Amino acid sequence: MERPKPRMNCVAFVRLTNEQKKDLESQAKIAEMSLSELIRTRAINKPVPSHTDATTGKKIDQLGRMLRHLYPKGKNWASAEDRKLFWKTIVELQRTSKMLRGEE
Repeated sequence: MERPKPRMNCVAFVRLTNEQKKDLESQAKIAEMSLSELIRTRAINKPVPSHTDATTGKKIDQLGRMLRHLYPKGKNWASAEDRKLFWKTIVELQRTSKMLRGEE
């Protein structure tokens, strides 16, 4: 479940040249973010995930869900070590997905 977004109730004014603003707007468009969101993200030194990374993260999530769904219910399908390896792979897929989406 997603955390509720904090209420944005403070405003900061920044002076930019027209060229700087156009450049930032272009970067925001590429990242599929609003200009404000891009500036906020950069101001607090968080990475701006690229669209490709976000798309890849979603695909990795899908693979993880598919693997989890295919996990056999019986305990005798593999050794305990193989089952641990299977779950370790799913956890690693989830971690990689979060990292690509800038959530970790």
